[in-house]
Amino acid sequence: MQLSAGAVILFIAMLILLGLLVAYASGVGRRAHQPIEEMPTGNPSMERKVVAVLGLMILSGLLLTGYSFVEPRRQLEATERQERIGMERGIDNFTTLCIGCHGTDGTGAVVPGTGSAVLVAPSLNRPDMRPDPNDKDAYNERYNFVSKTIHRGRPGTPMPAWGRTDGGPLLDEQIHELTLLITKGNMVIEGTKTGWDVVADKSREKIAHGAPEPTRPTADVSALTPEEQAGSRIFTGKGGCVGCHNAGFGGGATGPNLSQIGTVAATRKPGMDAPAYISESIHDPQAFLVPGYPPVMPSFRGTLSEEEINQLVAFLLTRK
Repeated sequence: MQLSAGAVILFIAMLILLGLLVAYASGVGRRAHQPIEEMPTGNPSMERKVVAVLGLMILSGLLLTGYSFVEPRRQLEATERQERIGMERGIDNFTTLCIGCHGTDGTGAVVPGTGSAVLVAPSLNRPDMRPDPNDKDAYNERYNFVSKTIHRGRPGTPMPAWGRTDGGPLLDEQIHELTLLITKGNMVIEGTKTGWDVVADKSREKIAHGAPEPTRPTADVSALTPEEQAGSRIFTGKGGCVGCHNAGFGGGATGPNLSQIGTVAATRKPGMDAPAYISESIHDPQAFLVPGYPPVMPSFRGTLSEEEINQLVAFLLTRK
């Protein structure tokens, strides 16, 4: 809890006033038992009433000041408690309605019914979906984007409209709870487990009780080196790349098709070879934008280690 200098000074000043008032009151009490002078300077009974009123006023001020110290923390804890409750409800809906396309951990899965096209839904469990809540503008912008996407769906994709006002089955509060999960899924809600950790646990429970298990596209990596195989696992797993990109064995359509990137990369930026271009695209995706695609890819600097990025680059260089 942070206290402002002004609040601390006010609290100390009130304590000093209260001390002075107590000292003054003790003097009034002593005079009340002394003989009345020929020319009395005050009525001790009235003075005691004045002291009592002033004392109550100062005590009230102290109580209000103390409350002002505690109230912001209380409000923060109440907000976090409500968010945890909302996220838990969102997890129940996500593991019932969403894992079929977005995966048991939110990093994407094959959309049922897409046939040989093997379309993968975008990953929702990624850093750019979780802006710093202290950056109100960035967080509110992402929150509104996610909420509207769930409400209205995405025309031209398998993503339907879920909001009741758009013909879907979910109430506004339920969409708010799902949006909380996506925008604050790294918040700890059970012991040391984050929201997405709990999603994975509950997904496994529901699958064990008969729910359909989502599938991920897989590549034949038997001919690849250990480093390249590790990169393929990052592409379809931790990196969540398959949710936006197709690397020749199915994937998302949000980002450019990477099935020929091992060859195409060398033609993108003059003077830059394929390994350098792919590495730059992972570290700084906005350095070069492929025409026709929006600038939505986040940087993986800090999300993946340099070793993991090198493994991912090695895998993508095999896509020819």
